[in-house]
Amino acid sequence: MIIGMKKISLYLSLVFAGLFTTACHEDFEDWAQPQSFAEPKAISISGLTASALGTDINLNTDAEAVKVLNLSQVALPEGIVLEGLRMKVTPDGTDGSTSQQLNALAADGTFSRADLQQAVVDFFGPRPTARKIAAHVLLDGVVNGQAALIDAGNIVLSLIPKAPVIAPAYYLIGGPNDWAASAASKPLKFQHSGKDVYEDPVFSIVFDAAAEGDTWFAIGDDESCDAIGAGDWTKLFGIVGGDNEAKSGSLDYRYNLGGDNTFKVAAGAKKIKVVINMLDRTFEVTPVSISDAYYLIGGPGNWDSSKNQKFTHSDKDVFDDPVFTYVFEGSGSDMWFAFGDDEAIDAVGDNVWNKLFGTTGASEDLSGTFKRRYDLDGDHSFHVDGTAKFYRFSVNMLTGEYTITPLSFDPIIYFIGATDGWANPDQKLVLTDESGIYTGYVYCADPNGWGNCFKFQKVAGDWGTEINTGHMTGGMTGGVGLHDGDTNFEIKDGEGVYYMTLNMGAMTLSAIKVEKMGIIGDFNGWGGDVEMTWNATDYCFEATGAGVNANGWKFRVNADWAINLGSNDSTEPSAILTDLVANGKNIGVAGTTIKLYPTRKTSDKIYCTVE
Repeated sequence: MIIGMKKISLYLSLVFAGLFTTACHEDFEDWAQPQSFAEPKAISISGLTASALGTDINLNTDAEAVKVLNLSQVALPEGIVLEGLRMKVTPDGTDGSTSQQLNALAADGTFSRADLQQAVVDFFGPRPTARKIAAHVLLDGVVNGQAALIDAGNIVLSLIPKAPVIAPAYYLIGGPNDWAASAASKPLKFQHSGKDVYEDPVFSIVFDAAAEGDTWFAIGDDESCDAIGAGDWTKLFGIVGGDNEAKSGSLDYRYNLGGDNTFKVAAGAKKIKVVINMLDRTFEVTPVSISDAYYLIGGPGNWDSSKNQKFTHSDKDVFDDPVFTYVFEGSGSDMWFAFGDDEAIDAVGDNVWNKLFGTTGASEDLSGTFKRRYDLDGDHSFHVDGTAKFYRFSVNMLTGEYTITPLSFDPIIYFIGATDGWANPDQKLVLTDESGIYTGYVYCADPNGWGNCFKFQKVAGDWGTEINTGHMTGGMTGGVGLHDGDTNFEIKDGEGVYYMTLNMGAMTLSAIKVEKMGIIGDFNGWGGDVEMTWNATDYCFEATGAGVNANGWKFRVNADWAINLGSNDSTEPSAILTDLVANGKNIGVAGTTIKLYPTRKTSDKIYCTVE
């Protein structure tokens, strides 16, 4: 308590001297050194007040110290020294709950530019516009080693943080296009998240390399593109240092560089990816090559070069569709994995592991970007806890992005479309494999002339659960494709019944038209098919006079055993016809009139009747 008594003693002596009055402000916890005793109230010296500089203070300077306030001059008793000038700063107009203390570098009101910059960025972000900060100015009055807290009043500072101007849009100039023409039409625009550019200053683009020879390009915003129209090329961005083929580095305006400093990618690349950070003015240039195949290594499999965990891909060109997908089963415990192309997996066989791809972020991140291990500072393997039933791992080899999705699947997916006027989602696909594979028969027609289109719903009648063409990142094959102008699936092979396979793990859809539904069995020596007729009113295939017997028979599609229906494994006679399954057992029921109901329209199961 001795120190506290000294401070109180000084306070009383100053008051008796008539120099001080008790301030109207709250108690403070920002003495020069932490104390364990109750603090006295701040006191004021008559005439000693702080005042802010009358102009916006631009922190875009190389100076380490910036003057932000003045202290009025006042005569002090002999021996009293003012020390420890500091500010308690908050965003102007707030309740002060968010505050920082900034300590002056000198008694003349100069503070660290870095501290001021950090405070403004913490409060408002780095946008280079004037920001108002409320500052409560404090200092210590010291005499003979004793100190009292002095209140110099409240001021408001106007500070402009140091940051470059970031345009809302940037464009690639040159590259595969004519320089002047590309500046005028701006066909190659960098992509952006849409957030405030000072919260997300990163822009990216993937574009075709020049058809022949090296690819040369620069980067510009709207102002620099417009300037080119007037013959001024100096407002484009170029490479700091002038190494045209640098894959990363800093960029700046040409007028600051004193030359073109144009970007160059040597001949041989098919695509080029450019990422720019316009807050710190840095860039990365990556020639893009995409292999025909990629493989998971680790995870549910071994860390070896066997290539038995191959990603699925659509039948499109890999540059038209750069997304590859692999679905694997969870193990119930931690799972670590990486992926690679043929070259990388073959290298593992030679005990070279750095050609594999790893995440640029944390191993546990379920989405992010990836690079070759040799471009990272370690393995950077991907990791999941293994508790999900299945996981879908999707990689975009053009953008270098990945997504890991824990999967769980509903037992039924509902079909809705033009067939029933987009009103009755009562035809169904069912989950036949827990990895996300749904199969079923669907009648597709266009009675209203709207186009033979459809979608799926996870919950019948709920459009918030729809599955459309935008979800099919793995592609569509067979008689189904994309309907122009919207996200509907479209039947390409005309009205009819289709056997559909919807893979919600790999996000693919295929449709095979049932050109013929046939009955084959012991009754005809398993030597041909009795063809059935489709009844569009009752949603069933019909056959009369078939004469099937109890020695066994089945249904099959298009006179081929690839798609067939038989009875389930039940020994209950009543269940033999009420739950038909793919590749099931022979049906041992005799009759001549047979009706097959394949679409699950009135039941969750495929069934038939025999009379």
